[in-house]
This record gives sequence, structure tokens and C-alpha cells, in this order.
Amino acid sequence: MKRWNLSFGFWILCVCLVAGQSAPKFTAEVSTDSVLMENYFEVKFTLENGQGKNFEPPSFSDFQIVGGPNQSSNFSMINGEVKQSMTFSFFLQPKEAGNYCIQPASISVNGEILETQPLSITVAPNPDGIIQNIEKSHQFLQDFDFWNGSESEPVEPQQPKKKRKIYKM
Repeated sequence: MKRWNLSFGFWILCVCLVAGQSAPKFTAEVSTDSVLMENYFEVKFTLENGQGKNFEPPSFSDFQIVGGPNQSSNFSMINGEVKQSMTFSFFLQPKEAGNYCIQPASISVNGEILETQPLSITVAPNPDGIIQNIEKSHQFLQDFDFWNGSESEPVEPQQPKKKRKIYKM
């Protein structure tokens, strides 16, 4: 009887996983749509709710690949709702100023090929040599206090306390 309950529970879990998942979605995003020369930006290709194979990035012929491809994945099941994602990211540095189009990336999901939308990037000259910081998508992780489950207040450096003289009587 115990074995039957375990098998039945396993099949219920599988049905919940399949039923709780929505259609696969493949998207692309950039950290910024305009960048100064000699700076870099991040391009992310994210597949949601599907197991992808044979990821094909676009040709980054107008850019130098500074980092990547980096791959990350995420899976969660909350109240029977299943969410999973797979992200491929690249850090790119433009070769010349101008307006560019990053062509679609593709990935195979269940025998079907999904493609992202093309992305536009504007690269401006940088005569002053300004260095830009890219937005960090994991800023939330830096601001979240995992021990208390809430956002933590920014911590400011403290000045060392002055030592007190202690007199014994």
C-alpha cells in the first residue's frame, strides 16, 4: 500500500509540473540601449518555461565580446505554479560609434525553434574617455537581507570609537 501511495504521489507531482507550466517564451534584453565608446554593456537571452537545446547567439560582428557566454538557470515551484528560466549573457564592447542592430538569437524547445526580437544599440563617441557603470541585474541580491527575509538598510562605514580612560577607585 505504501508503494502504491508513493507512485501515485509521484504521478500527481508530474501532472502538477506539466499543468503548472505556461508556454515557453524566449526574450532578449540589453542593460542599456545607448553606450559610449570604450565602454561595454550586457546582452541577455532568456528562455522561460522550457528546456532549450542548441542555443545559437547572433553574430556580434560590430562588437568585441568582452565576457561570455555566461549561462544561468532558475527553477521554482510555489503552490503548484512552476517557473523555470535559462539565461545566456554576453558582455559586449562596440568597435565603432554608430547605430547597430543585434540580430535575433535562436534556441530549440521541444523540436520548435524560438527566436528573440532584434535589439537596437546606439554607440556615441567618447572624446572625454568617460567610463560608464552598467546596471547590475543582481542589485536586489546585494540589498536583500537573507537572514531576516527583508531589505536591509544601506550600511555606512562607521568611524572608530574614541577610547575612554577608565579610572579604578
